[in-house]
Formats: sequence, C-alpha cells, structure tokens
Amino acid sequence: MNLNSKEGTAGITALLVIAIVAAVNFLVGGLGLFNFRVDLTEHKLYTLSDGTRNILERVNPDKPVTIRYYVTTEDRVMPPILKSHARTVQDLLLEFQKAAPGKVILEKLMPNPNTEDEDRAREDDLQGMQVNAEGDNIYLGLAIQSAAQKEVLPFLNPNEETALEYNVARAIQKVSKNSKTVIGVMSAMPIMGSPMFPFQRQRGQEPWILIQRLRMDYEVREVPMTADNIDADINTLLVIHPADITETAEYAIDQFLLKGGKVIAMVDPQSLIAQAYSGQPNPMTGQPGGVINTASDLPNLLKSWGVSYDKSLVVADVNYRTMMQGRQNPVALRLPKEAINKDERITADLQSLLLMSSGAIQAESKDGLTATVLAHSSEASEKIDTTEAEKLRRESLTNFSPSGQRQPLVIMLSGKFKTAFPGGKPKGPAVNPETGGAEEDAGAPKAAAPEGAKKEESAPVKKEEAPADDGSIKESANSEGMVILFADADMLYDAFCVQQDPMTGGLVATNSNLPLMLNAVEVLSGGGDLLKVRSRASTQRPFTKMDELRENVEKDFRPKLKGLQGDLDSIAQQMGPLRVKDGVLADPAQIKKLEELMKKQADINREIREIKKTQNKQIAFTESIITLLNVLAVPLLVVAVGLLLAIRRRVSTAAV
Repeated sequence: MNLNSKEGTAGITALLVIAIVAAVNFLVGGLGLFNFRVDLTEHKLYTLSDGTRNILERVNPDKPVTIRYYVTTEDRVMPPILKSHARTVQDLLLEFQKAAPGKVILEKLMPNPNTEDEDRAREDDLQGMQVNAEGDNIYLGLAIQSAAQKEVLPFLNPNEETALEYNVARAIQKVSKNSKTVIGVMSAMPIMGSPMFPFQRQRGQEPWILIQRLRMDYEVREVPMTADNIDADINTLLVIHPADITETAEYAIDQFLLKGGKVIAMVDPQSLIAQAYSGQPNPMTGQPGGVINTASDLPNLLKSWGVSYDKSLVVADVNYRTMMQGRQNPVALRLPKEAINKDERITADLQSLLLMSSGAIQAESKDGLTATVLAHSSEASEKIDTTEAEKLRRESLTNFSPSGQRQPLVIMLSGKFKTAFPGGKPKGPAVNPETGGAEEDAGAPKAAAPEGAKKEESAPVKKEEAPADDGSIKESANSEGMVILFADADMLYDAFCVQQDPMTGGLVATNSNLPLMLNAVEVLSGGGDLLKVRSRASTQRPFTKMDELRENVEKDFRPKLKGLQGDLDSIAQQMGPLRVKDGVLADPAQIKKLEELMKKQADINREIREIKKTQNKQIAFTESIITLLNVLAVPLLVVAVGLLLAIRRRVSTAAV
C-alpha cells in the first residue's frame, strides 16, 4: 500500500484514531486520570450534597466503610422497573466511592437464584422478593458495615428513590459513630408503645412509627409526665401533647432548655388520638384506662416565650381543607408547598403537611428571641371553638367568616431564653397529714358546689418563691437556644403520616409530616448534614407539560358536561316517583311521561358521548404534536446545524 496515496493516508488516520481511543480509555478507565463527569440535570441528580460529603469526610480512614451492593441481574426474574432502578442505585454508590477514596469500599454482588451470592445476601439479612411459582427470589439491597457496626437496607424500593442518598448517608453515619445521641420523649399518650402481657392475653401496642424511626439513629428515652428533672445526657426533648402537665414538669423543661437542651413541643387544642386512647383497657390490669385530656398546653412556658395560644380554638381553613371521616372538613388541613417555609433547612424540601384540628400559635416580639413561622394556614381561615370543630365531623360549617390572615401553625423560636419561673422551682401540692394525699390536685375535676351556694371567683394562687440558692437558672448562657413549637400533635400518628406499601408490605410516607419531625430532631440534635439529601428529586420525570395541555382541553368541555350531568340528575329525580315495584305502571299518563323522560335521558347520554369523543380526539392530537416535537427536535437541530456548516463551507470555498 502506497502511504502517500489517499487510501494509505486514510488507513494511517484510522490506526491513529484507534490508538488514541485506546490510550484515552487506559488513562481514564485504568489509571483514573481525567475521570470526571458533569451533572447537567436540573436538580443535580448525580451530585452528592454537601451534607453527604461532610459525613464522608468524617469517616475514619482506619475504619473504612464497606458497602455490599446486592442486585439480581438475571433477566429471567428481574423486572424491568427494578433493573432501571438498580442502575440508578449503582451510579449513586459510585459517587459515594469516588467522593471518599479509601474510606468507602464498594462491592457488587449478584445474588441470582441458586448462587453463593444469594446465600451471602441471606446472611446479610437482605429481603428477597419471590417472583414466580418456582420460588425464585430477587434482591436489591445494601449491607453497609464498618468494623462490627452494620446497617442493612433490605430492599431499595423504587418508590423511595428520592430518599436513596439520605438512607445511604444515614447508614454510613450510623456505622461510623461510636455512640448515639439521646432523645427524650415526654407525652400524655402512649406513643412509646406497651409490652406484651401474656397472662392477661394482651398483645401490647407497637410504638408509633416516629419512635421506631428515631430509634434507627438515636437512643430514645421516655421521660415521665411527672418528671421534675430532665437527664443531663438528653440532647433534645420531644414534648408531645402534654395534657394536664404540672408546673413541676414545666419547670423541668424550662431548666433543661436554659442549660442548653433543645425542645420540640407539640400542643393540641383537640387531639383526636387522645380521644381515641381514652378509656382503652390497661394492658397490665385489663381494666379500663384513664381519660386523656384532648386539649394540651404549656401555659407558663408559652407565656415566657412570648407565644399566644388558646387551647379552646381550632383553625378552620376552606382553602386547605381535606377529607376527614369521609367528608371535606375545614379543620382537617392539607398544607401545600406554598404554606411551608422554603427558606429554613428544616422545611426547605417538604412537599405537604397534614394537620388535624390544629390550633394557632402567634409569637409576640420578645427581647433576645427570634420567631420564624415554618407552616401556616391560608388567608381563607378563621379560629373556631372546639365544640364547633367537633360538630364538623357530622355537619357542614356555617357562618364562616375568613379572617383574611394566615394563622401560624408551626413556629421556631431561637435566641436567648429567660426562665418562666423567676421565683425558682414551684412547690408541689400540699400533703394532707391525715390522708397522706394531696389536699388539692390541679389536674383533678373540682367537686360541684352545693346548690344555692354563692359562687365566687377564686383568687389567683401566688407561687411560692424558692430560696435563692435552689440552683435555678434564670436565663440561658448563650443565644443558641432553640424551640420548635407545633399546634397539632395528631399529625405524627401513624395513620396520618404513613401507609403500607403494596409492593413490599413496608411503610412509606404519605406526606411530609414524618420527614418534618425527623428534620427538626436532626437540626436540634446538632447533626444537620443529612437535611439537604432527605428529599432529592426523582430520576423519573413526570410529563407535567402534557398534563397541563390535557387539563386545558378538558377545561373547555367541562362546563357543558357539567350542565348535561345536572340535566341527567334532574331527570333521574323525576323518574323515581313514576316507577313502581316490578316496573308496572297502571296510569297511561305516567307511562307516557316516563317514556318521554327515558328518551330525553338517552339523548343526553348520546350528547355526552359525542362531547367526550371530541374531547379525547383533541387530547390525542395535542399529545401527538408534543410527542412528534420531542422526537424530531434533536434530529432537526442536527440537520439545521449541518446545513449551516455546509452553506458556510460552500461560501468560503466560492470566495477562494
């Protein structure tokens, strides 16, 4: 072959291109040089968040984290949707490994049916899913381990893709820690669950899903409602529906806050869950349980914090109302993204919240404290009495007068707090020496006065001031105090925040209630690194533009269809009295009237069908145009660029 000929030059060029490609592949793939990717997706789907990178930086290189990624690869058993999700998972895990070289070790195993890797998956407690009558299982999960600490994500559900980075980062953080942060929980409701008592044949209640999720990352410790002191090693205290709380317990919370502890408090003017719990049998005795007050308050603390809250009033909102007991109820609030603060880390990525019979909390200006509203109602809201709110379960709201103002439902207080008990620790109730009991219990119902007795207003009881050396703290030492206050406690009950996933049988969030509380605990307990990765965008992009165009078409036809449906309903009402049992009519006039109505009914149904046909044709045409544009846009762009380059070349050649 003549090297100076065109054929020889082309051959040499081809060999050089092949050599360059091979060299680049070796440098990039083999040696890792110049190995980088540019993430051009709208939500940075393939870029690790700063919080994740901070967690990876803190991993001890002497105790690296090993991620064992189990994924079934056999096409015979692996569904296409899981194969697609498996690729997304692997891409993310590779980013973890590249972000922490030497600290994160990724191992991929393929537990196909009847293989050694399947045995390893079972040893790592992964959850197999049976897919056929032969008993074959598929796997898609992670075992994350550092030394003796191991966390297992038994099955990576595609429906939870947005939480994937968070779940992996959380597991890495957990296995890298030597001890857990302690979270205290104080509540008048049995949210911690109860043990099984076989002698009474009582099954015991499971803890709320909130407690189960917290135990995955923290040590959760119950604090009794009668506590007069909060353990010093508790980092954050959750106070959930503190019904009939005593001054002593309020004082304990007050001192805990001033010593540097963080508080999340959930009061409620009308707790449906407390009402449901009241009177349930005690699993230890089998006897009927006590009554839990449906209203809760922190009267001394809220006043000290500059918070106005009336436990006799519930927020009704006609814009944000949702279903409650089978009917639209304005005190069952589903808050959209627009009602949630997007500027705070705790709420930045939340999508919606569900609140049941929530109160309103208004923070007044207070020296040293900053109040931030995290969630609010719409302007079409007002505060109604709890008695009126109870009636809404059975009947519609009447005499509704919107206030024109947004009602704060969740607020955050930060800064320097002052004590709610300037006189020191409050004294407990006096003890009757004859009975050994308290002379008066503030939480017990008062005895009725004798008939005809003169009613007098009781004078306010003055608190006894404790000695100056009782050790009470008067104000927090710095300006880093923080309290998050909710006006609803029911929102964290399982039925209001999670539901069972039909695919795996596990529980998945139905709204942002649970993520909100997990965010709040995370921020207050000092570990905010996971906040930015809790709600990543999904790689599955919905056709929002298509939905918008379809809605525009349907909007044009909706009034006509609604009018025709009203005519059908009217005809059905007229036909009802004309019908008798077995369809027998004795009166010829009734028979004629019924026939006319039936003919009119058939004509309206025919017209409705024609309108729907026209509507569907327009929708199909619109979808076809959008699809065609999406398919042809890139090829047309390439052709246009090619033509421009060709024209430019011809022009430059002609000029020469």
